[in-house]
Amino acid sequence: MIKIYLDIDGVLLGQEGDRVVLARHAERLIDFVIGRFDVYWLTTHCSGDVRRVFDYLGRFADADFIARLAPIKPTRFKLLKTEALQGDFYWLDDNPLQAELADLKQREMFDRWIDVNTRQR
Repeated sequence: MIKIYLDIDGVLLGQEGDRVVLARHAERLIDFVIGRFDVYWLTTHCSGDVRRVFDYLGRFADADFIARLAPIKPTRFKLLKTEALQGDFYWLDDNPLQAELADLKQREMFDRWIDVNTRQR
């Protein structure tokens, strides 16, 4: 099964003015990926523990939305998020580090990164 790796800031969270908010289509995105893929968190807010994700997103989303996130699995990485990428995957992120993009290019997997930036569009 294809894996989806999700960032949070800029992917599930966007902005209204100066306020951070749940992105307009975050619920539809979550329902879509959970129903079709093997989904993993790939964010600094996880570090192997999904409770940190739920606590963080709970500031911006209601309990129903947080409950829908239960099937998403944690990841762990030390320096680069690309350390956690395995198998057949797509990675949704708004702002990968240049070193992460270089790693994807070196592995000939640059096309597996999907640029999602809810703060801009």
